[in-house]
Amino acid sequence: MILILLWLFVVLLLSIMPSEGLQTGFPIDKIIHFIIYGITAIILFRVLKLKMSMIKAMVLSIGIASLYGLAMELLQSQLPWRECSFLDEVANISGAMFFGFVYILKNHNRIKTKS
Repeated sequence: MILILLWLFVVLLLSIMPSEGLQTGFPIDKIIHFIIYGITAIILFRVLKLKMSMIKAMVLSIGIASLYGLAMELLQSQLPWRECSFLDEVANISGAMFFGFVYILKNHNRIKTKS
């Protein structure tokens, strides 16, 4: 539980600190969002699967990670040095879903091979 709280705090700090952004034309920002919220979903899943079924834990972890991403985007809309982006939230949700599904499939296959 401490790990998820620490991780969410790190994501909060990264979300509110001033950012210059890379001017390469490559969407590195979206890739970072995709990865960060994917990791968030995995950490949440690992905590939640101890208390509920794998399916419920997966759905809830993806939902919470996506909502936390939305909360960070809304928070950024209130900061003069940051901006809220719909495409960032799409990357947040996509990352949470992709990482969440891949992680649960990997765990499901591991459980099946042990049986």
